[in-house]
Amino acid sequence: MATQSAGDSSNRIPGELDRKFGTDGYIQFNERGSATTIAHDREAKLVFALQLQDHFALTRYLPNGTRDEAFQEIGWNFRDGDKSWPTRVLLQEDEKILLIGASSKNSEWNPAAVRFLANGGHDIVFGRRSLPGPVNANHGSIWNDKLVDGCLQKNQKILICATYFLFPDEEKPEASLSRLFCLQPNGELDTGFGAGRGFIDIRFHDHASFACNVQVQRDSKIIVAGSWRRLDETLRTRTVARYMPTGELDLSFGNNGFADIVVEGEAAQLLPAERFKPEIVTRVLVQNDDKILVAGYANAPDDLQSGLLVRLEANGEMDGSFNNGDPLLISRTLNKLSHNSMTLQLDGRIVVVGTAVSAGVNLRQYERVTQSGQLEGFFLAQSPGDCADVTVQPLGRVVIAGSSGVGSAITPTIWGYIGSS
Repeated sequence: MATQSAGDSSNRIPGELDRKFGTDGYIQFNERGSATTIAHDREAKLVFALQLQDHFALTRYLPNGTRDEAFQEIGWNFRDGDKSWPTRVLLQEDEKILLIGASSKNSEWNPAAVRFLANGGHDIVFGRRSLPGPVNANHGSIWNDKLVDGCLQKNQKILICATYFLFPDEEKPEASLSRLFCLQPNGELDTGFGAGRGFIDIRFHDHASFACNVQVQRDSKIIVAGSWRRLDETLRTRTVARYMPTGELDLSFGNNGFADIVVEGEAAQLLPAERFKPEIVTRVLVQNDDKILVAGYANAPDDLQSGLLVRLEANGEMDGSFNNGDPLLISRTLNKLSHNSMTLQLDGRIVVVGTAVSAGVNLRQYERVTQSGQLEGFFLAQSPGDCADVTVQPLGRVVIAGSSGVGSAITPTIWGYIGSS
């Protein structure tokens, strides 16, 4: 897959492009699409997935941003003849690569997974997995939104959380259903999870919910984040829930299993139920101390969107040491912000990436926040594009995956930034 160059500079300023990465600071592909998910392995090599039209490609680059010729670049679909959207790449302890995403075929929508060997070859033992859902599920009109995510447990079991949009009927008027799957390392449903089914349905406060963000704490308890609303209401509530490793709701977390996140003065999302988007909560991250970071966006009264970052204590209480216990709202004049992903630097700083929309144009957004919730001066939203995911290499370089350009000229791009203080 061909790449192209950009500019020339030798500046090395924290927060700026690392010109020693890739070609003058980035890797840009010549095909239309986006780099949707990225991770680095124990050698700091970068593994990432590209969404290209109706299929995806999995590839690996060396730490400095040059292609790893020892890796078999893969062009794949989760199912033959489907439209595939990769959302999370996970690196197992045995160096196998798990790719999670969404698959749509003949009006049938499913979360899906496929696994590859360390050299890029297909793991035929695992195969391609398409997970069961309700018969009336569809991807709605928001295909490009993240509806599936996942993580690995310590025992290498696989958790996949997904939100289905449903064709409503008289018996099931609710427009969404969220489901958490647990898979054995070989890809089979774990019958020890969810009372033998291998999955549970996520219903925050027993209401239809939008949840596709999942991580685990050190004791293997499961953190799920998303939002919910009562029927006929427009304002949704962000909620984090905790489940036992076998799938039961952990009533010791928050308030009887749930921790609600309230943004004072937030404007309602004035959309009918079938058009509600799930991304007001886009990512959950569990720190090494088991505190829980939640990212997304909030609707401001002036109809602009502010980026949202919240931290909870390990037990679900609001963390008073982060922004005085309040949600951190990041706003920019004339921009609608949305955080898409985040990660931690070795020094604990929180790197948040996403999109700033100005005059209908998507601009790349890159922020950095201290452990106390102080916003640093790393705002970058000058260039058209989108930041979808981020990782920090062991030596501190911040590597962001996304796309650059506008309209039909959008191309997958990987940027390397200097991440030192």
